[in-house]
Amino acid sequence: MRYPRLAASALVLLFSTPLINAQQASLVPQGMETLGAQAVLRNDFTFDESMLRAASQMMPEEDRPVIAKLRSISVHNFKFSAAGYDPAALEAVRAQYAGNGWNHVVTKQTHPPAQSPVGATTDASGAPIASAPARGFDPTRTDVWARMDHGNFDGVVLMVANERTVNLVVIDGVISPLDLMHLRGHFGIPRFEAGTRE
Repeated sequence: MRYPRLAASALVLLFSTPLINAQQASLVPQGMETLGAQAVLRNDFTFDESMLRAASQMMPEEDRPVIAKLRSISVHNFKFSAAGYDPAALEAVRAQYAGNGWNHVVTKQTHPPAQSPVGATTDASGAPIASAPARGFDPTRTDVWARMDHGNFDGVVLMVANERTVNLVVIDGVISPLDLMHLRGHFGIPRFEAGTRE
């Protein structure tokens, strides 16, 4: 009698494991593999629940309750050659967070430094000097999407992209917006600042 119950339990576990993995993986958008295939340098890693708990022991005491709310954090870092990547591939990834329960909560775009108008500065003889255009400026766009659950985030996706790098961080867990700020600078999550809603 014991063995049929044991076998039934094993079958339930066997069939539920892929479902659990599929639910966790569903936060990572489709198309990241295609985008990453063009990268010259690529890092992908995931902190599961047990790894997060272990890592939290080395973090400040005030951050540990936040880590306890997380199921996983996945980080994907891609660096591209001077040719860059296909912008349409990146837009296809972003488009997956349009609706489907996701809210676009932050968009931050860097812009080139303002140039001084001609005549604003002069040389030793008093002649106006035209400012040179900004060189080497690489505009960076930061996007944060979140699924909402009664005023908390139930899953957060952070993407930071410029012309030669794409960084995607997927946070699986029910956390508050304030909790998200505590996670900045840990587990590959950049120290982004609040931007504007779209």
